[in-house]
Amino acid sequence: EIPGNLIIIEVFNTYCVSCPKNVPILNKLYSAIENDPKLNGKVKLFSIAVGNNQNEVKGYRNLHKVLYPVLTDLDFSIHKTLGSPRVPYAIFVKRSAKGKDIVADTHSGIFDSYDEAMKMLSAIIK
Repeated sequence: EIPGNLIIIEVFNTYCVSCPKNVPILNKLYSAIENDPKLNGKVKLFSIAVGNNQNEVKGYRNLHKVLYPVLTDLDFSIHKTLGSPRVPYAIFVKRSAKGKDIVADTHSGIFDSYDEAMKMLSAIIK
């Protein structure tokens, strides 16, 4: 249901000690996507807070100044569907010309830099 050619999903938990380290990188990536006419509308980025409720997500977003959308997965159903990965975990899902969603790449842990995240995005979207 999400429009676009590439969906980037970060899976995290608000109590994860290392997860906030991804926020500045993903904020910069989100802003780059939103401000680039070649990417805006074609690439979507959001996070899923596994095991967290709306109040926990609201507090996390405010504390860490998260710019991108964050959904909740309070009962871990999405997390389980994804194979219960350790957090943080990012999934790059590319939509084929026939409309089929394919996991094009994944990243476990903290991104080293914005450049690393953008390089992954660029390799997939080309």
